[in-house]
Amino acid sequence: MASGAERSSWLRAWRCRQQINRSLQGQHDEIAAIYRSQLPTFIIIGAAKSATTSLATALRRHPEIQISQSMEPKFFGRHYLRGWEWYANQFEADPRRPLRGEASTMYSSSYGSYARTPELIHHHLGPIPLIYLVRHPLRRIESHWRHWQGRIKDCPPFDQLLHSPRLRQRVMDASMYHKQWQRYRSWFPQELILSITTEELSTQPQSSLRRILSFIGATPDCSELLEKGQLPLMNPAGSKGRKNVAAPSWNDELKQKTIDLIRPDSERFLTSTGRPINTWAWD
Repeated sequence: MASGAERSSWLRAWRCRQQINRSLQGQHDEIAAIYRSQLPTFIIIGAAKSATTSLATALRRHPEIQISQSMEPKFFGRHYLRGWEWYANQFEADPRRPLRGEASTMYSSSYGSYARTPELIHHHLGPIPLIYLVRHPLRRIESHWRHWQGRIKDCPPFDQLLHSPRLRQRVMDASMYHKQWQRYRSWFPQELILSITTEELSTQPQSSLRRILSFIGATPDCSELLEKGQLPLMNPAGSKGRKNVAAPSWNDELKQKTIDLIRPDSERFLTSTGRPINTWAWD
């Protein structure tokens, strides 16, 4: 029998989906229009544990850009019930900083609350630029599991990665980049979805940032955005009280089965974004 907390969570999720459906039918258009001057002009859609917080922190330092007060508002999904006034108040109608953005990595997840996120963003914000930050799929999985293990008391052990439905949905699916990419390609043209890898940001921070700034319409000057030539290090794996969580280790069978599952999707993604299929080493 479900607990009171579980029933409450289910009811809230159901109400959220109902409201999102009404929104996509146009019932909230007039409300959203009131706050047009405060809504995002670009969004970082993920992926989790790929340095999205570091990127958002760097962009916040640009004189033309403001980033939402909540680093991950998750409005076009789980937090839609908080309403348009709450979301608009994440930003200011400031003509000196006309570019407004947020970074909610759950927007590229497979959770039910985010099933219609691409459509919802397009419906209310139109064809705005989207940034999809991705990382070597296996390294991202390791970091994501470590993050979750430190936060959730009943997080399944790492060796259950392929057997636990919770880990498959929460951790594995976020590394299925082409699957998530295709969800957005149904609503946004490819030229409005910029993919950057964490590795590119790490090894080529200035050129990567200039590319991002030009993409969202900002002056491509990153001189004040970096710290000693690198992105600010925010939310590393194990931070925020999770630093005692050891990095997981792969046994040979688990690693090979995971690669067999993820690699075809990764190679399709790399091809779709104009990268060599050997961009990420799997050995």
